[in-house]
Amino acid sequence: MKKYLLILPEFILIGLSAYWLLDIFIGNDYFNPIAFCVFLMLLLQVFIQNKYVGFSLASLISLFSLYMVLAVFSEFNDFHTLSFEAFQFLVFGLLLCFLGFCSAIAMFYKFLPKVF
Repeated sequence: MKKYLLILPEFILIGLSAYWLLDIFIGNDYFNPIAFCVFLMLLLQVFIQNKYVGFSLASLISLFSLYMVLAVFSEFNDFHTLSFEAFQFLVFGLLLCFLGFCSAIAMFYKFLPKVF
């Protein structure tokens, strides 16, 4: 059971990256190679468990999640009226950012003792 809990952050991040990839592909009919590379790197990380790649991915994803919090607030400020859709956007965006950040921090702490 503990083994499955240790790889849970990777599965959460795989789900978020798959959502990112499919959202752009279905919504805009555009293939995003960066989202695909992130998805593949996280998928390979589940099977290979390289400590340096895991530590690097966790660092980059945590920084990206913090950046996305600022992007969510910026888009929220573009709403002219404070409607239900605006608050729904804010809650859903911050929830995704929080989920990604917490998963990256959990992955960061998992690989931290192995790297140093």
